[in-house]
Amino acid sequence: MYKHPGVYIEHVPSNMLAIEAASTSITTFVGHIKRGTAVTDKDGAPEFISSVSQYAQKFGPLGGGAGGIRNEADKVDAFGHAVNMFFANGGSKAYIVPVAKAKGTASNGTATLKEGDVKFTATSPGKWADGLIARITSDLDGEYTLTLGTKTGKTEKIKNSADAEVDVDVLDVLETFADLKLDADSGQFIESRINQSSMLVTAKFTKATPANPAPTLPLDTEIKGGADSTAPGDADFQLAFDRLKDHRSISIMVLPGLNWKDNKTVYERAITHAEFMQNRMVLVDPENPVNDAKQLKTPKDVKDAGFPTSPYSTLYYPYLKVANPFYDAETAANLPATFEIGPSGMAAGLWGRIDGARGVWKAPAGLEATVRGALGPNVLIGNAIQDNLNEWGVNCMRAIIGPTVVWGGRTLATKSQPQYRYVPVRRTQNMIGESLYNALQSVVFEPNDHKLWSGLRAGIGNFMDGLHRAGAFQGEKASDAYFVNCGLGSTMTQGDIDAGIVRVVVGFAPLKPAEFVVVQIQQIVAQAA
Repeated sequence: MYKHPGVYIEHVPSNMLAIEAASTSITTFVGHIKRGTAVTDKDGAPEFISSVSQYAQKFGPLGGGAGGIRNEADKVDAFGHAVNMFFANGGSKAYIVPVAKAKGTASNGTATLKEGDVKFTATSPGKWADGLIARITSDLDGEYTLTLGTKTGKTEKIKNSADAEVDVDVLDVLETFADLKLDADSGQFIESRINQSSMLVTAKFTKATPANPAPTLPLDTEIKGGADSTAPGDADFQLAFDRLKDHRSISIMVLPGLNWKDNKTVYERAITHAEFMQNRMVLVDPENPVNDAKQLKTPKDVKDAGFPTSPYSTLYYPYLKVANPFYDAETAANLPATFEIGPSGMAAGLWGRIDGARGVWKAPAGLEATVRGALGPNVLIGNAIQDNLNEWGVNCMRAIIGPTVVWGGRTLATKSQPQYRYVPVRRTQNMIGESLYNALQSVVFEPNDHKLWSGLRAGIGNFMDGLHRAGAFQGEKASDAYFVNCGLGSTMTQGDIDAGIVRVVVGFAPLKPAEFVVVQIQQIVAQAA
């Protein structure tokens, strides 16, 4: 290797393990939506979004107006409102998981051109695409333009391909694709262009033999015939939860429109999934306290409700009032002006906001935990009621000195597992565990010897030290805040090593929120000189 005198540079891999903190606020919304392919053991997949507009484009009604929220007359679109509240309160990344028993059928329509038929099919099942217009026009070079839109109710005069003036519907244009060709060898082939780029339809071209008569353009095809999916059952939700096992980055689960009283089995399945994954929490919505009998006021009310006691679950109360974007005092006065929605979507967004600003170890509560995008809670909570609810892990929303804020940071394990009483404690441990899970993949199949052990101690120690310096743990000194042990005789026996096991023990002193700030005031009595 060394053949002449000189300096030789060798790049030697480091034994140091690089660990990156796992995401703590990626949320999954699981439920029944009227658009999108339902996630089953065969079809569909959780779909990532990072904005309200993406949700509206992929899962909302045609046009995606009002943030993808649907106008369901006097019924609330709980899923759409939950997603909007998530982003309004600071959420930034989410997976949408449509669930259904029967997935429905997609709307479609066929345009017959001289070269052949083009069948347009909605990108997912449901009636959402019924009424979509696919308009085809042509230019002098024989290339086509496809315009997808909805009728506005107005008409305009244009000249058609026969040079005659005709009336056509004015479209509210949603998508346009120009320079399309019906030649499969062309880079502008209509089938490949539409299937790669359209959010609304797919295209399938069937060449005519012999050629069809040339139609008069513009040619309007109406997309119709869709059927909505049917409401899911418990087993359908279980299929979705099983699919979510492959998405380890998710750390928060929301089930929009479901409440614990009426959907206990679904929530129990979700919590069982979270406990299995050990890296995510379920936000549970209670029953809407629409009347006095359904309100939570006393410990007995909470005990009778039978909420879960898992440290991977948490609950916020009461419901939130939100504006109906379709209500108008002059044109739509028959619609409800407001709706009441479960607070879980808001809470998930708030967790993301506090995580980004302060860290996952900061309780997502207090005066900085303002509730955005809502008109306020539908039940006013005072000190006396919160005295009863806080003890049982029910996190209340209150107007303390101004806007509505979240005034509680506990899990539903407050009574059953006090060591996980606080949301930030549970979530900090989730984050550390997931961070180490991701990083330690790189050492699988490495020799199980002292070099590996020292590398693990150093790498994990550096990671924990970084968290300590960021303020994640109690203890002024590192030795008081955390420890990392790994080695023969301390965490492993020779039997472990022979079995191919390397065991690392990591401990930390979690921060706990200052829930009860006690100020003792004493008068100083003047004393005689």
